[in-house]
Amino acid sequence: MDVLADDFARTVKKQGRQASATVSGRRRAGFLVGNKFVFSDPSEAIWMEAGPGEFRELRIWRK
Repeated sequence: MDVLADDFARTVKKQGRQASATVSGRRRAGFLVGNKFVFSDPSEAIWMEAGPGEFRELRIWRK
């Protein structure tokens, strides 16, 4: 997992698809961007990116 910059997090909110996935054994809500899952801590202070193979059980939210 990688920590992301704030400006990238704003872009993810606009362009990503809302989803949830299991990352390191914990269920996380976030965004799917391409083949990467991006999520934040509860206060949205730190945004992290999980690449392919680092997350599983992905579910994309319908609008």
